Amino acid sequence: MRIRTASHLYGETILRNDFPAEYAELTAALTGCELPLRPSGPFTERGRPQTPKRQRRRVRGVDGYALFPIDQAALNQRFDDVLREAGWSRQPFVVQQPAGSVLDKYLKGDFSKHRVFVEVEFGNAASLYRDLFKFQIAGRSGVGEVGVLVVATADLAKFFDSGVATFEQAVSLLPYMRIGIQLPIWVVGLDVDDWAPIRARYDEMQAEASAHGIRCHPFDFIHSIAPEELFAEYLWEPDPEA
Repeated sequence: MRIRTASHLYGETILRNDFPAEYAELTAALTGCELPLRPSGPFTERGRPQTPKRQRRRVRGVDGYALFPIDQAALNQRFDDVLREAGWSRQPFVVQQPAGSVLDKYLKGDFSKHRVFVEVEFGNAASLYRDLFKFQIAGRSGVGEVGVLVVATADLAKFFDSGVATFEQAVSLLPYMRIGIQLPIWVVGLDVDDWAPIRARYDEMQAEASAHGIRCHPFDFIHSIAPEELFAEYLWEPDPEA
């Protein structure tokens, strides 16, 4: 894995200089993780998730299915395992919890250590705004001194699912973050150097689907088009079971 980075209020500089151990642990976890891939079979026609995981799309006038070989839930679990082993707290509250109180689960982040507050977002793009809200609360409450937002790059997210939060979306929010978010944030975008394993699994998934009469867009077609074009509003009525 490789990473792309951006900063809000010099987040990376603060993390690297004031929290060198945490910076090294996070960098090692992010760059050293191998992408988990979904199975290509056995084929299922109904239920969730379908195997191979797929969604119907019309792209550039071509009808077919997009396939999603990367297992984002398993990727979340791998980061969870690595960071917990390194001593990071899981699901920290963004405020100091008063004695005897029961705080809402939405006031929890993903990881923290020594006032470094981490959100790993491989879910829906709308969740980015909730993450930023939690960063602001963590900073104002004193729980966090610097935040870290981990997302996938747009090219990689195309092979997770539709509507996934991306590094590019997070970077586009930086000018607006300067208006009201006072916590410095390091924004990290996960990317890959070698697409061969993803391509190979995609091809396996395509072969499995094709054997059951499902027409899928080839890997190169999906890989070459812009994410917003692939995941624009449906032009082709989706399967209710997809």
